[in-house]
Amino acid sequence: MKLLPIISLSLLLSACASQQYEQQHQQTLVQLDQLSTQQTALLSQCEALSEQLQSQQLHFEQLNEKIDAIVIPSPSQEKPAAKPCTTTTSYKLGNKTVLGEAEWVSLERQTNAFQARIDTGASTSSLNATDIVQFERDGKNWVRFNMRHETLDKDIVVERPVVRSAEVIQSSTNQVDKRPVVSMLVKLGPISEKTEFTLTDRQHLSYPVLLGRSFLKDISVVDVSKKFTQAKPTFKD
Repeated sequence: MKLLPIISLSLLLSACASQQYEQQHQQTLVQLDQLSTQQTALLSQCEALSEQLQSQQLHFEQLNEKIDAIVIPSPSQEKPAAKPCTTTTSYKLGNKTVLGEAEWVSLERQTNAFQARIDTGASTSSLNATDIVQFERDGKNWVRFNMRHETLDKDIVVERPVVRSAEVIQSSTNQVDKRPVVSMLVKLGPISEKTEFTLTDRQHLSYPVLLGRSFLKDISVVDVSKKFTQAKPTFKD
């Protein structure tokens, strides 16, 4: 009979210990779950910070590229010689020459300077030509034309071989007109490039020469707020 109270007490103590263990176990699980949530939040913040750093790094690299593209002339060790007032200093953006919407140019075999419209909207270049006569020379097609224009002091007769023909649609009649195309060396400031010209009557336009994207591509950019940024060509007698 004396053993019964002892056994009851032992069972009671065992039940209390088991309940206490269960409570501690639940608390531990709750704490672990909270720690896991905090770790997930920290990982998300780290990923967001990493993306921001990558974005800022890319932005800095782009800024450095823009800075590198701006060519700043180094100061000369000697005092530069005085330049004539008619000389215009050219400037560049990266490796490209910056041009205005109009420039002075010289053309192959010509001892005159011509005013040229710089037009990025035109795919090809064109040259003022009137009195066009096509003929044959040494078995090849040639063309003779007059560069008469109000900006020129006198009529200029030019003869060049024909490289191809271009089809031009007349805006007034929608008719297709075939025009001869010639190739000529163009000098504009520091630029010296050959380009093709479609021969067309430009007497009613302000400039006898138009330079389009075929000439400008990869070598220049255009600042339409400026004109005649390059020096006017001069010719020896």
